[in-house]
Amino acid sequence: MTLLALFKYNKVNANSLAYLLGALETSIVADKIDIELAENILEVLEDRLSQYDKVVVLYSLMTTQLPYYLKEFNILKSLKKKFRDRLLLVAGGPHPTGAPKNTLMKLGFDIAVVGEGEETLKDLLLALSEEYDLSTVSGLAIKTGEKVITTEKRKPIDLSKYPPCSFVYKLYPPIEIMRGCCFSCKYCQTPRIFNYTVRFRPIDYVRKWAKHYVKEGRRTIRFIAPNGFAYGSKDGRSPNPRKLERLLKEIKSIPRARVHLGNFPSEVRPEFVTREVLDVVSKYVVNKTLAIGAQSGSNRVLYIINRQHTVEDVYEAVDLALDYGFTPSVDFMFGLPGETLEDMYQTLTTIHELTKRGAVVRGHTFIPLPGTPFENAPPGKIPKEIKKELIKLKAYGKITGEWEKQEEIAWRVTKIWREY
Repeated sequence: MTLLALFKYNKVNANSLAYLLGALETSIVADKIDIELAENILEVLEDRLSQYDKVVVLYSLMTTQLPYYLKEFNILKSLKKKFRDRLLLVAGGPHPTGAPKNTLMKLGFDIAVVGEGEETLKDLLLALSEEYDLSTVSGLAIKTGEKVITTEKRKPIDLSKYPPCSFVYKLYPPIEIMRGCCFSCKYCQTPRIFNYTVRFRPIDYVRKWAKHYVKEGRRTIRFIAPNGFAYGSKDGRSPNPRKLERLLKEIKSIPRARVHLGNFPSEVRPEFVTREVLDVVSKYVVNKTLAIGAQSGSNRVLYIINRQHTVEDVYEAVDLALDYGFTPSVDFMFGLPGETLEDMYQTLTTIHELTKRGAVVRGHTFIPLPGTPFENAPPGKIPKEIKKELIKLKAYGKITGEWEKQEEIAWRVTKIWREY
């Protein structure tokens, strides 16, 4: 049987695709099937169906993408009726992990990959190519008629087993150095996807692939982690400056490498911004911005959402970052469950004080995500009087962010995924 794995590609999911492709390209699956990326699946699909016995269309899907993909999904459902078993629709990522039933019964997919995708996808495509029972593949939710069955839960993978990039498609995302989070913030999907126990990629692994990136002309080495300053932490709750220095020193020693840590696409928790950590980081990184997750300027709200740090921790982190020559970029969220108008004004006061000290701020609106403790909370809404203040801050260049767009998306995506 000839089989094609046709991946939906765009800039948003390029990083996650690189890790999946890295796993596939270094396994026996690559010898048994063809793999292709397409920005417009619908343009190429019928042609590919004429060339292959079976085409597996794969999406890496975040909940916030649903409004943009809904029309596309409806067309795929129509094509599914036409081509039946020759077309298989598979989705993985945060949304299918948190809402597998919605993914299958509402969005129209046949299979949802639940949790980490590297080994599950590899095993799934191998099973399809050799035509054996999919129920033997761990980490899946499968639609069978009007029912959804789930297979055995996938165990955490060995993070040193697969490359962080795609050789074939030349995709070189930031190198992931950490998976999992022990803090369990109630709005966040990360620990629900990757577990509450933190895991780290070994320093030798990171150095090996950083050298490869530089060899391929990617001199700027960025890292992905839920908390960039937690690398090497023994419990995930306190920094390990010595292990962090070993990592950064090794990468810095690579000729022509430019090391970034603690800024986009990752952030750091405020209580991890200590003098001991900054003594290390400031010696090795070239970035001058630190992304610090604050989320609220109200200690009451921070307690409700289980952030496990205080507003005072945020002030201290910002002051320390400024002392070491970094510009703190601090994230705040509005419309959180349990947040009152008074809490929002406290957050505005905090923002004014932080920007006065030299920080910059990014504003966000709460979006309830499936699989989190807040999945059934109302979508975030920012009162008019708060919006007015945010617009003033934006006009003065003190705040950036897409809180207005996110407020609209929050209502749209909630309506879509809560129907199942």
